[in-house]
Amino acid sequence: MRKFFILTLMVASLMMVSCVERRNRVILEKFVPISAQDNCEIKAGGDKYQTEGKIDLAFNFDYKLAFQITNYIPSSDGGNSELTTAEANYFYCDEVEIEYDWYPYKQDDGRQLKLDQKLWNKKTRKTEYRIVVGPDGGQAAGWVHIFEEAQAKNLIDHVNDIDWIANPLVVKIRAIGKIADGTTVKTNQMKINIIPSFGESIQMGSTYYRPEGGFPAPEEGNTLSQEEYDAIMASCAFSDPLLNGCLYGQDDAQLNCYAGDTAWERYIVESNGWTYIPGYAAAGVVEMIYNNYKKPAGDNGDYLCCPGQAPQAPETKDDEDASNAANGAGSGE
Repeated sequence: MRKFFILTLMVASLMMVSCVERRNRVILEKFVPISAQDNCEIKAGGDKYQTEGKIDLAFNFDYKLAFQITNYIPSSDGGNSELTTAEANYFYCDEVEIEYDWYPYKQDDGRQLKLDQKLWNKKTRKTEYRIVVGPDGGQAAGWVHIFEEAQAKNLIDHVNDIDWIANPLVVKIRAIGKIADGTTVKTNQMKINIIPSFGESIQMGSTYYRPEGGFPAPEEGNTLSQEEYDAIMASCAFSDPLLNGCLYGQDDAQLNCYAGDTAWERYIVESNGWTYIPGYAAAGVVEMIYNNYKKPAGDNGDYLCCPGQAPQAPETKDDEDASNAANGAGSGE
């Protein structure tokens, strides 16, 4: 009986060691930047990694966190044959466990600002698609949504009264999956600092200024006055809607008035007292930010979105006379 007990204990110990080894051999290796250099594809391998993320809550709440998993479990056949669908040590992952930490400093007036704790407890979220990682050092990449809409709205409440660079929101994740025999495997945990902002990703040259009282009316036959045309040409960059990135409002991407028409952008426009124009939610956000937050108090002018491309210069009377003269000379009159 004693020998049987010892043997059982040894078997149990071996099984526990096996599970620990398997668990420790599937590694959440790094966070992967989603970049234009990779055609905005999430790729495993390479030497790029990410330790900090940024989210501009004026345009986006849905930060997409990409990561790489490496599976160091040996193949079940010892590596002596090609892997097939019968391979037992593939790692199948479709869940991520997320934790949030935030340690805000005390304000000068003694207030201790806090997020709504019931929104920031540990949670498990599904990955966008199932991640399958082969054994023997196989690598694969995937991504997960790390914020819910209610969390983003809670962040907006404090986005301008916290030094988020000194006090970033720390997001910690671990991947959860199974191997073919049904054994649950959890990876190690990794963390990334996320810095929220509001309206800081707007491109320079996205708006032009209209003085109090507006511009003079355009001359007959023109859509713009010379004064408004000059203001547009002096201020506007006529850039693509999205520069230096892949996702509106995420990381180092810069955007202008033509960057999308999402339900979140509409919420930002309407919650700040502006009117949503169907199809132009981003434009509404840009104009709201410039006129509500970036304009000096007492300035009764306003900022307007730049056109998507340079407008045609207005034709003056002198231009018209010169054109008529040229046409007359060409006709032999």
